[in-house]
Amino acid sequence: MVRPSLSVRGRLLPFRLSRNYSSTRTIRENDILFLRQKGKFSPKWHLTEPLRPDRRVRLGYGASLNSSDIIGRSLLDVVLDSTGREVILHEPSMATYIINSARYATPIYPHDASTIVSLLDLNLSRPGEEDDADAPPFEIFEAGTGMGSLTLYLARALHAANPATTPSLRDALCTANYLPHEFGLELDAESQMAFDAYRSSRRAILHTLDRNSKHSRAAHKLIRQYRRALYFPTIDFHVGSIEEYITGRLAQTGNQPFLSHAILDLPSAHDNALHVIQALMPNGLLVLFKPSISQIGDFQTWAKRTNQPVRFEKVIELPVSTTADGVRDTGGGREWDVKTVTPKGADPDSQPVQVMRPKVGERVAGGGFVAVLRRYPSSQIPSEADNQIPEGDSVSEI
Repeated sequence: MVRPSLSVRGRLLPFRLSRNYSSTRTIRENDILFLRQKGKFSPKWHLTEPLRPDRRVRLGYGASLNSSDIIGRSLLDVVLDSTGREVILHEPSMATYIINSARYATPIYPHDASTIVSLLDLNLSRPGEEDDADAPPFEIFEAGTGMGSLTLYLARALHAANPATTPSLRDALCTANYLPHEFGLELDAESQMAFDAYRSSRRAILHTLDRNSKHSRAAHKLIRQYRRALYFPTIDFHVGSIEEYITGRLAQTGNQPFLSHAILDLPSAHDNALHVIQALMPNGLLVLFKPSISQIGDFQTWAKRTNQPVRFEKVIELPVSTTADGVRDTGGGREWDVKTVTPKGADPDSQPVQVMRPKVGERVAGGGFVAVLRRYPSSQIPSEADNQIPEGDSVSEI
């Protein structure tokens, strides 16, 4: 009997190897799952903590599951909870993970975070594809970590540019305890040495900063637990002021700019933007996320008054979106209900009919405004006319 195989770039991989590329992978320790528990009228969804063999997963209706009964199974397997209800094992998408996680700050909702990342137009090569061994790392700065939702989306976009982590290091990052009085992980000496070596080899780094240590630590945990710390090593977390961090880095670089892009999610961005613009390399993008269009206008006024070497490229309005059942993000689209049903009270022999209509009454989320500015060399400070947002085309809606 011939074993099935998978063709990748002209090579046939045996079935045993091709399973690693499948979405029906085996569930492992420290995975996080999104469980669909059968209910009387509609299902109940539950986002688990990282799975550990000695822990139980609490569900609705007073039910629970042993994590040891889940580890080793495949996605979409059906198990029974302690009350006999069926539970389907799903893996949460990044959006689902974010909107169902505990939050200490208002998040940038997934569809908005995805839009902001797409505006940066990141196209980083993988290790070994370019002759850039001596090139400095590609660095992005995010001011306002908050919940960590945009941080996670940015880290995913940068992930492929970095070398792979070893399985042992990734497992250590998943299971390490937090230091009791410091902001960091309690790694053993060998793992700490491996982590330090990996950090020094990165080709793309995301720096995220928040003044609130509670927010930063919660975001640190959120990102570390997602997909067993898959994107965690790409990020450097900082707590403190923008001025303190940026001036310290500029002192290290001899006042030479080092940031490829920067994102400011702050109430008064112009109060903190001076140092960020100084650290932003020419042709780098500065992205502002604001709940009000007047805040974008205030920044534009400040940039023109102080002759900042930046030029507005676009200002867009982000649409509000809905979440299905309050737990699943729609990616910015409008949720519709499409199903085939037999009308109530109809004859038993009646043919089923299709129902197709937009859902109403779901949770509304997201929205706001995003401005994209480009950094120019200081010798080419844009004129007052260049810094004006074109009338009649000032705000785009997506």
